[in-house]
Amino acid sequence: MTNDYYKNLPKKRMGAGAIFLNEKDEILIVKPSYKDFWSMAGGVVVENESPKDACIREVKEEIGINLKDASLLCIDYCSNKEGNGDSLQFIFFGGVLTEKEIKEIKIDGKELVDYRFVKVEEALSLLSEKLKVRIPRCLEALKNNAVVYFENGK
Repeated sequence: MTNDYYKNLPKKRMGAGAIFLNEKDEILIVKPSYKDFWSMAGGVVVENESPKDACIREVKEEIGINLKDASLLCIDYCSNKEGNGDSLQFIFFGGVLTEKEIKEIKIDGKELVDYRFVKVEEALSLLSEKLKVRIPRCLEALKNNAVVYFENGK
């Protein structure tokens, strides 16, 4: 009886990504081959994986950085208004990377075709509409040592 109850509950997609800064307070952005806009390192949370573990795994897979820890900055609930189902998006802070760590960044040239560190203002002109809303709020949360929650970017 209990198993049927859980099987019939709605499923939500989840995504997890990380914000990285360099020593000049520039933000790391990545260019996926399959999107028209830049993004951040991260991806889909798979079954039986926590959002934090997904973030750590995706960062390793996408840019080759062994993230030891990641602190939560925000959760954004996205409704089904675009017809993709509803989802939860988690953004973590990966830290301030040193020049040495930046030199260790490796992308595969297939899923990700480029990366760069840019001033936040430039990043906002290159990112998806959703990340344009999330990133400033995440950076504000980082400054305030807080976590923010919003729904559809608000």
